[in-house]
Amino acid sequence: METAERDGRMRYRLDGMEIEVFDGVYPPSEDTFLLMDSLKAYSASAALELCTGSGAVSVSLARRVRSIVATDVNPAAARNARHNLNANGCGTKAEVIVGDLFSPIAEGSRFDLIFMNPPYLPDDGTGCGDLAWEGGPDGRRVIDRFIKDVKRFLAPGGRAIFLQSTINGVSESIEALESQGMVAKVVGTSSFQFEGLVVIEASMGQHQKE
Repeated sequence: METAERDGRMRYRLDGMEIEVFDGVYPPSEDTFLLMDSLKAYSASAALELCTGSGAVSVSLARRVRSIVATDVNPAAARNARHNLNANGCGTKAEVIVGDLFSPIAEGSRFDLIFMNPPYLPDDGTGCGDLAWEGGPDGRRVIDRFIKDVKRFLAPGGRAIFLQSTINGVSESIEALESQGMVAKVVGTSSFQFEGLVVIEASMGQHQKE
């Protein structure tokens, strides 16, 4: 990966992509790269990314999907994702929407791949943290809402892929998914000094994996 700063903005060159990061938007980081690597095994007709940030993961996947919708609650992130999708030649197959998780997605919409790199760090209790990475007192605020609603938007045979830290309770996520009748498993891991990152796949049954 190559990085450079131009006009006050960071630019990343990786896997044939050029990603620019706007002010106030979560930049591509180790968790981004782990999710990208895990998604290389998948293809889809219709994909949905929540918490898209700079849009880097959507750009990386766009070559293997027919259409992709990306959402983020941060308007700057949505503008950033739209910019990067267009700049990398993916704009015609992508739609970027400002909104909180599934809230801007029409009821009845179905996707055969839904993926997310959520804010997962526990906050410090001051309420002054950055929503791009802080996920509530235990880091599960966004993860739990995702697990609760994702089944409604999965097409038959679809898969949900999301990343979390080991400090957020991996078994808790898998048990919550299984309680809804889904099959869940870990499909990617990365370890650091004080925590690990885990990518979890959940599905209702048959799924297509390259």
